[in-house]
Amino acid sequence: MQVSQALDVMEAILRAAEHPDIVEVTRYGADVQPGGQSPAGIKVRHQSGTAAMLWVGVPPRDATAVPLPTGPLPPKQRAARLLVLAQQLLDVARPEAFTAWELCRQPGVEVPVAAAVRITAGDGSVIYLRGTAASGDTEPETDPYPDYQIPQGVHQWHRLNAQPAEPASV
Repeated sequence: MQVSQALDVMEAILRAAEHPDIVEVTRYGADVQPGGQSPAGIKVRHQSGTAAMLWVGVPPRDATAVPLPTGPLPPKQRAARLLVLAQQLLDVARPEAFTAWELCRQPGVEVPVAAAVRITAGDGSVIYLRGTAASGDTEPETDPYPDYQIPQGVHQWHRLNAQPAEPASV
């Protein structure tokens, strides 16, 4: 799977999430493969003006899967919050293009929950979406939207975005 295809899916799912704290979802970067000077990614801007990014990195061999946290994360942990939201959205949307996804840690990267979401595509390729944030002192101490629920549009995303079947040859 090409990097741009994986990012297309993630961008669509983030938009379908209609999270009230997310005011903008944009793409950035020019690289078509991980490991270049201009990593491709998705930038999410929040009500507070801060941003969190999911960007394509080289999948490290020593990354280990970690479970979803049991409770909500504070807004100051923007990167971790975006990774957790991405995992939750993937769990609900279940895009056909992906066969598996999991939060991961990697040695040398100190993070509160996970460093990335590792996605396995239908063709066996692995897309490693690292999470980073550009936060400031404007973050609220507690989640301003604790009652957010993943909307029906994400629940139906899999069905609505399934690839059409090829017509049978006669």
